[in-house]
Amino acid sequence: MKLNIPSILTVAALSTASMAADVRVAHLSPDAPAVDVLVNGSVAFSNAAFGDITDYAELEAGEYLIQVVPTGATEPVVIETTLELPSKGEFTVAAINELADITASVFEDENIRIPGSTRVRFVHTSPGTPAVDIALADGGAILFPDVSYGESGGYITVPAGTYDLEARVAGTDIVALSLPGVALTGGTGVTVWANGLLKGSPPLGVAVSLDVEPTSKVRVIHASPDAPMVDVKINGTRAIESLSFNESTGYNSLPAGSYNIQVVPSGQDAPVVIDATLDLEAQDYSVLAIGNLIAIQPLVVVDDNQVEDLAKISFIHASPDAPAVDIALANGGPVLFADITFGEDGGVITVPGGIYDLEARVAGTDVVALDVPGVNVTGNRAFTVAATGFLNSTPALGVIALLDAEACATDIVGDGKTGTNDILALLDNWGTNDPWADVDGSGLVDIDDVMTVIMNYGNCNP
Repeated sequence: MKLNIPSILTVAALSTASMAADVRVAHLSPDAPAVDVLVNGSVAFSNAAFGDITDYAELEAGEYLIQVVPTGATEPVVIETTLELPSKGEFTVAAINELADITASVFEDENIRIPGSTRVRFVHTSPGTPAVDIALADGGAILFPDVSYGESGGYITVPAGTYDLEARVAGTDIVALSLPGVALTGGTGVTVWANGLLKGSPPLGVAVSLDVEPTSKVRVIHASPDAPMVDVKINGTRAIESLSFNESTGYNSLPAGSYNIQVVPSGQDAPVVIDATLDLEAQDYSVLAIGNLIAIQPLVVVDDNQVEDLAKISFIHASPDAPAVDIALANGGPVLFADITFGEDGGVITVPGGIYDLEARVAGTDVVALDVPGVNVTGNRAFTVAATGFLNSTPALGVIALLDAEACATDIVGDGKTGTNDILALLDNWGTNDPWADVDGSGLVDIDDVMTVIMNYGNCNP
């Protein structure tokens, strides 16, 4: 038996820089013993018991011999198949069915992180159990309809929270399995694998795999006007070097958790001007060093980087000697951010794309402290504007504008990355002038749009 990843995925993946796929194994055969999984004759996954889903292992593109044997043994070989992997993507090879008819099934994983939400997939691997609807409990809405044995119900995105679910016999109100208290954390992805036996042992149940672990995205902004160039240490390791006033790093990913952050003069270990502990969740953060050097402090802002058709703008007051301000349209226009004091995040507004002349007024007055002409923002992007510097000294009061996030033109279906679904969407709209799918703006959905998507395959993750 040979397991092939869809050819359209293989072609697209070959155009990317990475030449390896991530593969894991799920043991979902209810009466099979613990097993070892051999790749090209060597044990790659050991002692996987029923219900286990391994971590991912990286495999280069190519063809592999996959064998499954009882743990610690070389025979019997209960599964033997070849697996042809593309050069990019995440895949789960699942051992399903009862031991007498055990087989391998490959599922393509879409491991996308969406802050504040959870990507959820349901896969039916319980032999002998009829097709099911996965729904909210007590007669609630159906989330995954009519999923048969061996099938995936695809992915949905839901707000983070705790859900009471139930598996109903498809098309009926008969509850085959109750799933109370399913906790879904924002910024993660999970797969719910129905396994076991409806009439037998082990009984029908679920295994839940954490496919996308909670990850923070963090950038650092040097906004202390009289502080020298600095380095930033994370848990004692120098992670950022030579950051100057008004400079920002890009976003860097860190596993969600607690971190010690220290700021020191560039190239030195002392004095430590900031020493703080940050508890980071699966969100995007800006960490600003603000205030005079003698009173320097961190300001942690949670960034709303979910882009939409309108432009998103946030404002941060980081000028230590400037009073509270209103940020408004110039020449007496309406106030956009009201009464923002030093060290305060003014939140987020949405505006149509365009070029705006703004002004910072002393809060509650018409006194203009700073003109900010020609601010150019566009839809499908998120921006941060920070007031920095001194009102009454140097460096002088000014602003820095940062691009926080932008949508990807090749993410046609809006699932957070350029992938197979986007190529399929192009094919569905082939020959039309639908602007939704006309990636290159030529007025026609054609091969040029397909090639653009292929060249960006796997990119544009949020």
